[in-house]
Amino acid sequence: MRRFAVVLVALLVLVGPAAAGGGKITVSPVVDVSAGGGDQLSQNETPIAVNPANPADMITGANDWNYNDGCAVNTTADGGRTWTPTLPNGFLPGITKYTNDPSVPGTGAYDAGGDPTIAFSPDGKIAYYVCQAFDFTSPYDIALLMNTSTDGGFTWRRTGLSQVSTFQGNGTSSGSNGKFADHENIHVDPTNGYVYVTWAEFSGVQGTHSPVYVAVSHDQGATWTVDKVTAGNVKNNQDQRVVTDASGNAYLVFDNGVNGGKGQTVLYASKSTDGGLTWSAPVQFATLTNPVCVYPPYCFNISGGQFRAGGSYPAPAFDNVHNRLDVLISDIRGPYAQMYLYSLKPDLSLDFSTQLPAAAGDQFMGELSAAPNGRLDASYWDRSYSGNSLVDLTYATSSDGGHTWQTARVTPAGYDPSQWGVPSGSSFRPFIGDYNGIASTNTTAYMTWTGVAPPQPYNLEIEFATATP
Repeated sequence: MRRFAVVLVALLVLVGPAAAGGGKITVSPVVDVSAGGGDQLSQNETPIAVNPANPADMITGANDWNYNDGCAVNTTADGGRTWTPTLPNGFLPGITKYTNDPSVPGTGAYDAGGDPTIAFSPDGKIAYYVCQAFDFTSPYDIALLMNTSTDGGFTWRRTGLSQVSTFQGNGTSSGSNGKFADHENIHVDPTNGYVYVTWAEFSGVQGTHSPVYVAVSHDQGATWTVDKVTAGNVKNNQDQRVVTDASGNAYLVFDNGVNGGKGQTVLYASKSTDGGLTWSAPVQFATLTNPVCVYPPYCFNISGGQFRAGGSYPAPAFDNVHNRLDVLISDIRGPYAQMYLYSLKPDLSLDFSTQLPAAAGDQFMGELSAAPNGRLDASYWDRSYSGNSLVDLTYATSSDGGHTWQTARVTPAGYDPSQWGVPSGSSFRPFIGDYNGIASTNTTAYMTWTGVAPPQPYNLEIEFATATP
């Protein structure tokens, strides 16, 4: 990714407004992670991982279009005040043939990389980063590769990455006309260190066949057991993620476009009690009224100029204090898209559902995390600060298991996502990423998202802030 200098911004303190009935939420000023080194091209999709042994050590990733498309990685050792891009030149090593410097070759074999996802081991000694690596030419190979770092994310393996899944992206296999592993997500169980990676495998005509896969490693990524959780003639299963509880049980959530696409969408959950080796039959726990779909030209069902982003996808977290699997998602049930929480018992039956604080503007692309003390933290795009025209980031938090929430605005100013994007031929494609990042400790929520900076329209940035309830 990008820059050859660190970003240095003092984290002074701001106080954000809270919802009625709550106290104040302390929100830090925004740090532009990717501003250093003169970077003026796009980064989006920004996961964040916090070292459980040292919360000042954090890693964020991104899709990075600076010179060549790769998986970006930046690391901080001072709680987010400064961020350092890893070598070579901000790209995760071992993935692509290129770096952000045309004169410096990469250490990987693939043309491009994307869909970054990051996690730490329970003791903080290992950082895991999974990147989708793929080629632009026949036979269109694609693989999910996992790199590791043993110094908090500052340096990574240059060779010998762990291969989670691989196949030819455009080869005939299993009766389909191609396979494409999409939107992988990593989770490391804090109780035993098991590493879970889940993805949707799009195949068949127009990608309408998409079973969900889960790979688990009990030996820090050396070997993997892969299970297909959904099988048969399924359509548009996607947006899959795994979380675990304090007993080591694993929970998978995903959405399903019943007739293909996002028109009729239902939410499913599955459970594993043997460390991810086998999974229960998926249980449907919700049906959405009108999911947000912002994927032009195929769909765009909110107002304003069109852009691509994550719309409605289930974001899970396991609350060990209240013993609940919580799932956050956006849905359009009135004039605007709003955020809703589903709280499931460990047997996957629904305990309750509730709406987060309503606002006069679209809310979508939500992220959710649970602190060890049971506090729930959420972030989501929110257009209510600008007459439903610009995107801002809102932080929401609950201390009673999701029944009531406080909110605060994180971003000082919004932007029009239809006017910013990524390189596409001689122009740009409005695309602000399909997901953001959030992680929680007992005191703090840590958030990353796609921001913007001059010059327009290409300069999408990784931005970071904290919130303290």
